[in-house]
Amino acid sequence: MADTLKISNFQFGCICFTYLSGFSTLFFNEAKILQQDVWMANVSAIVLSILILWLMKHVQVQYPDKTMTEIYQVLLGKWLGKAAVVGTLLYAVSITVLTLRALSLFYTTAILPHTSPELIMLMLVLTTSYSVYLGLETIVRTVQVMLPLFLISITVICLLMIPNVETNPFLPAFHSRLPEIAYGTLLSYAFPFGKGTLLIFLFHRIGNKKRLMAGTSIGLVLSCAYLLIATYLAIGSLGTNLMKSATFPFFSSIQLVKIGLYLERIEIVIIGIWTVFTLFETIVAHYLFTTIVSELFRIQEPKRFILPFGLLFFAIGTRSYVRPTELELYNTTILPFSTLLPTLILPLILGFLTLFRGQNGNRRLRDDP
Repeated sequence: MADTLKISNFQFGCICFTYLSGFSTLFFNEAKILQQDVWMANVSAIVLSILILWLMKHVQVQYPDKTMTEIYQVLLGKWLGKAAVVGTLLYAVSITVLTLRALSLFYTTAILPHTSPELIMLMLVLTTSYSVYLGLETIVRTVQVMLPLFLISITVICLLMIPNVETNPFLPAFHSRLPEIAYGTLLSYAFPFGKGTLLIFLFHRIGNKKRLMAGTSIGLVLSCAYLLIATYLAIGSLGTNLMKSATFPFFSSIQLVKIGLYLERIEIVIIGIWTVFTLFETIVAHYLFTTIVSELFRIQEPKRFILPFGLLFFAIGTRSYVRPTELELYNTTILPFSTLLPTLILPLILGFLTLFRGQNGNRRLRDDP
């Protein structure tokens, strides 16, 4: 976890796509509400996410030598800035625990019904802790190696799913009311696109900050395209009624794929590849949490705390969202609103303060003789 390490815009774009797309096709909560109009919510959420990240990029450029944790304290004041960062840390904990619970729920439901969810979460925590210990460079390079394999695999399976789609599931459009679309946008922004705001704490690690949004925007747009394609295929293959009742709609639709007369259960192969891909989301979340804590409390050797932080996630995860209904209730009622402060309101405040300070600085320069 070297503080001097710089990554390229392309590498950061790969991280963005991997981090946002890992669990994006798991539940389809907004699709179960909006059905054929779900694309409106997804597009609105990704546009909002791009605007927030662009705003925070502008803030980072004004303070190129500072970390985002330090920028919070510069703009909001020492104690209020620290309190804001602590709030962001609580959000990071909730997202990390949510991903651990979601993955353990998926495995115990789909392929390992007799395995303890706690055992699965412990294995995930140990894996992510070791990965974070290896550092950001290793994480980024591993993502670059695994991402093409995932893209090729998911492209093949999507092509095989197309024959199961008989009609366009996104038509007829504009059947949902405006409040429903707004709520669907909140769901989509909360999970998955809003959590991309945590990536602003890696902005100072990027070499060319002026072109930061190039790779970021590509990663965000591709993650939205992947989600839209998966939603299109899931609704088209299962139908709206079955899709709404399925726990994991995308993987239920993958189960319909058969190659020839003998090759069935192809979803098992996809699950294996998808698991490696989703692990990176948990790894990045764990890394971000460790980085923010070490910057906030000026920890000189953060590697000593990587495993304890992982065990903290595990301890909270064993007591959180124990039942699938609790996880669904949290995703649809609490998460859309609890994410607004760290992912939307605070970035808007920081952007306004940066703009205000910039205008005051320019005014003082004009007034000087």
